[in-house]
Amino acid sequence: MNAKIHELKRSFFLHRWWKQWLHRQMDKHGAFMRFPPYGTGLHELATHTRDPVRLTTMALAVHTVSRKNIPGSLAEVGVFRGDLSRVLRRLAPERKLYLFDTFEGFSHRDLEAPDERFKDTSLDRVKTMIGDLTKVIFRVGYFPDTAVGLEDERFSFVMLDVDKYKPTLAGLEFFYPRLSPGGYMMIHDYHSPESDYAVSQAVEQFLADKPELLVAVADSGGSVLFRKQPR
Repeated sequence: MNAKIHELKRSFFLHRWWKQWLHRQMDKHGAFMRFPPYGTGLHELATHTRDPVRLTTMALAVHTVSRKNIPGSLAEVGVFRGDLSRVLRRLAPERKLYLFDTFEGFSHRDLEAPDERFKDTSLDRVKTMIGDLTKVIFRVGYFPDTAVGLEDERFSFVMLDVDKYKPTLAGLEFFYPRLSPGGYMMIHDYHSPESDYAVSQAVEQFLADKPELLVAVADSGGSVLFRKQPR
């Protein structure tokens, strides 16, 4: 009995020491990044969100794109209320930022059953969230219809967050050939079981004959990302 009590006490103190050590490694927002290369102001902005791991990973990718002079605009497909768009805009204000969304929830064309999520937004609300709209281009409506006219555009970073199989596949089909070598594509909800892992099914199908490899991100939605390989 004494040995068991001793072991419980030891486990308790080890656990407490471990929590204290973790706390010392974190910044004041709980993010494990002591030296954000994109600046502390942007790090503050990225970590004041519901998903700091995804946004700080995105910030690192866009910082690399800028540092390496990889050409191309930025794009986000699936904007909702613009929390991520606001950070994207400030990470690379010199580049065009395309924002694709219905701004009224899912289109019936992508649904096999009713899904009322993401309706609580509007174009005006997103504009207010972003603030400075210089070089921000809104493409309002159903994707990929809203990509018409951008066939000659090039992209350096794309965030794809559309939850469903059809728009995920459509996003990959449109942006992949227009992604600059060395550019990033980040896909949200890859590890989500929603719709029988609809996003991962679309991604795996599209990349089956491509050289790019996926890197998992330990964010709240189980994102993945890849960099376009030079041909």
